[in-house]
Amino acid sequence: MRYRAKPHRTLLAACLAVAATTAGAQGGPSLDDFSLSPGLSSPSAGGGTGGAQTLDEIVAVVGDGVVLESELDNAVAQIRARAGQRVNQAPPNVLRSQVLDRIILQRLQMQRAEQRGIQVSDEEIDQGIARIARQNNMDMAQFTRAVAGDGMSMQQLREQVRNELMISKLRRQEVMSQVVVTDADVDRYLENQSLREAENRSYRLRRLLISVAPDADDAALSAARERIDRLRTRIVDEGADFASVAASQSQGEYAADGGDMGWIAGDALPEALTDVVPGLQRGEISDVFRGLDGFQIVRLEARRGGASAPAEQRVMVDEVKARHILLRPNEIRDDERTRELARQLRERLEAGADFAALARDYSDDSATASQGGDMGWVQPQRLPGASRAQLADLAAGEVSRIFQTGNGYEIVKVEDRRQRDQTREAVRAEARQALGEQKSEEEGQLWLRKLRDEAYVDIRMPGYQSTPTAGGG
Repeated sequence: MRYRAKPHRTLLAACLAVAATTAGAQGGPSLDDFSLSPGLSSPSAGGGTGGAQTLDEIVAVVGDGVVLESELDNAVAQIRARAGQRVNQAPPNVLRSQVLDRIILQRLQMQRAEQRGIQVSDEEIDQGIARIARQNNMDMAQFTRAVAGDGMSMQQLREQVRNELMISKLRRQEVMSQVVVTDADVDRYLENQSLREAENRSYRLRRLLISVAPDADDAALSAARERIDRLRTRIVDEGADFASVAASQSQGEYAADGGDMGWIAGDALPEALTDVVPGLQRGEISDVFRGLDGFQIVRLEARRGGASAPAEQRVMVDEVKARHILLRPNEIRDDERTRELARQLRERLEAGADFAALARDYSDDSATASQGGDMGWVQPQRLPGASRAQLADLAAGEVSRIFQTGNGYEIVKVEDRRQRDQTREAVRAEARQALGEQKSEEEGQLWLRKLRDEAYVDIRMPGYQSTPTAGGG
């Protein structure tokens, strides 16, 4: 069972409490309405002398409410109908216990939400139902027929949507507010991910080694280091062929093959290479580093498997470097005069006036006026609609017409355009989201366990077996 709020994915998921409520349950009956003793009978509906009618047995008391056997039976039947053979193989008491535990957790959350005064408006319910319909590629008429085909009325669906939305709001207040993902968390996540990817890569390497004896003195170490530095300079700065230099100068076992070490799996790299090779680009030559057998340099010939994002997966964003002049009406200058001033400034710009100078003198945007209206590099899609529309068709050096924004009247000038690789930011954002979901899951489980432990729950179902989702109950 997942404890974080999830979007609805299928029509069956529209039965939001598939194992937690039944189509006819409206938040659960009250203890005031039923005797706590199972198997009691009550008079007929007319209250007269008709025959006795047996009430539902109570299978659990949850806070100030109860779970009836008929609710549990219906919920189990729904699970069996939808999950089929997968649940039919489970012992009946195990399945009933699991479903009952889920009903209890859902009921406890609803009671908690009501205690906190959480409410859901009719508009929010309408939006939730419309979202379910869209995600099932149906219009509302089709969706209504599909719901009826599942044996559920729209009123019952609205009640279940309301319950789910209330629980989602409760979890946002009590769980999500406790979830914090720091930059350090993201760094550690990406580092671990990088290590896993590195182990799945293979590298084709060439190595040039100047050996050093284990007991070499300082003079020998210095001489070896100077020699390999000179060789690296010949290759990197003077264009000498790495393989040729390695074949003639390397003292390693691969010298005869021009230093070619062949393909090496990432998890089989010698310890001295593990911190060096993964960070190299194809054709790049490492700095000098020392291993167990001496000073060395390596060249990355090729890499395969676990590579960084290919070009088609890279995240490129359009950015524009722009300036603007913003004029706002005030106590002295009303809207008409403000618009007229904007018209005059636009005419001066057409006549060749300096945009930055006019922005410094006239713009009412205190954040940019002193910089000549410089907005820096911005992503147009993040700007308000009016500004975004004006920037869309302007080439570098062009000035927009006057346009109205929520703040007044604005003129913008495009200084330059570029595309920027935002893959790193996108990767970090994805990592932050993954960590947030992971922490939400963990916090949600702890929260549910605490909610269950602190609540009054009396289970009366014969043969009940506690399950891991019971929250320690």
